Amino acid sequence: MSERFIERIDAVFLPVKNLEESLQWYKEIFGFPLRWKNKRMAGLSIAPNCGFHIVEVKDYEPQKGYTPFNFVVKNIEEIRKKLKEKKVKVSAIKTSEPIRFDFIDINGNAISVIQLN
Repeated sequence: MSERFIERIDAVFLPVKNLEESLQWYKEIFGFPLRWKNKRMAGLSIAPNCGFHIVEVKDYEPQKGYTPFNFVVKNIEEIRKKLKEKKVKVSAIKTSEPIRFDFIDINGNAISVIQLN
């Protein structure tokens, strides 16, 4: 077996069509505070030492049928309802483990929301 020499993943990058519009959308919909920003990228905070980055990619086309990461919540029905109230496109709740649903962001990216107990 090979020796493990990587300590951790530092960041997850989500491609977006327009940095400013996407940043505003994630802040308005989820209340994620901005950690940092430059001309092409921005880091959003979810919890202490947990977040993700959005990166502007010109001519970006989202992949269909793929979710790059999950958001974890305690009450999936409540969160799905909140997103629907904010006019976010959401799927039905899937009851297989883990219980989950997907939503579509302003760029057409599908992201999963899962409930862990």
